[in-house]
Amino acid sequence: MSIFYFIIFLIIVVAFFLLIKKQYRNEASVNKRKRKREKRAENYINEAFKIENLQSIKETPQHITLVYPKETLNIKPDNVSQVQYVNEEKIDTHFELPTDIKREEVYDYALQHTHFYIMHERYDRLKKQNNK
Repeated sequence: MSIFYFIIFLIIVVAFFLLIKKQYRNEASVNKRKRKREKRAENYINEAFKIENLQSIKETPQHITLVYPKETLNIKPDNVSQVQYVNEEKIDTHFELPTDIKREEVYDYALQHTHFYIMHERYDRLKKQNNK
């Protein structure tokens, strides 16, 4: 009789283990897909919106418009910083996707969490170029 109880106990433990493993594997695959989307959006933003390719800058009180050859971005003023040196110019993207975000919203969410560092002289020149 004790062997029977032992076998029942082993079956319960193995079933419990398999359920936990399946749940963990599903979560891991969802997180992996989410990280791939994050990385893809970050790489696209870093490649497509290089500071060197910036054509002009337009300022309004609500946002700053950065004009690139293929696209125009409306960015919040606090997402654009002016720096002193050329080697400090960069695009910094840091974000973690929320669990309930749709695939179509990833790009816009990534742009909202992107910070542009533009050299002061370049910023003024592109702004004046737009005003002419």
